[in-house]
Amino acid sequence: MDYHYNDLIVFSINSDVYEALASYKEKHTFRIERGGIIAGIIEPARTQITLTDFTEPQKRDICLPCFYKRAAYGHQEIMDRLWEESQYTKTYLGEWHTHNQRSPQPSNIDAQNWIRISKRNHNSEWLFFLIVGTEQLGVWTVFDDKIVRMAQIQP
Repeated sequence: MDYHYNDLIVFSINSDVYEALASYKEKHTFRIERGGIIAGIIEPARTQITLTDFTEPQKRDICLPCFYKRAAYGHQEIMDRLWEESQYTKTYLGEWHTHNQRSPQPSNIDAQNWIRISKRNHNSEWLFFLIVGTEQLGVWTVFDDKIVRMAQIQP
């Protein structure tokens, strides 16, 4: 599945990752939010980015009914391992979490966090933010300090 933004970037999700994220609808209740980081590969021309991996919630994450906060410990160690095992080709690409909404929309807190995260120094100038809802999966990016929806997907 490819998602385009203004002919600047093509973002795709590996089918195994897509199926795993989409399966949250069947495997989990949405009584608490869950989340993690997403990682993938940036093609040499830097116009194609593929999401290849994601982390599951870790023990120290805060998972509440309307709030998810990723702990510093756990996710970074997984990302470091992916980076090394891939011969330094897989990199951090953003964040994902669940919302107890049919068609997920980022909250004000989500939007503020995404803009703050996008201002940090990363290997990719493009970061992506996914929200898994009860029926749809949404994909957003930040461009010029604005949240831009790339796709709303009905699995």
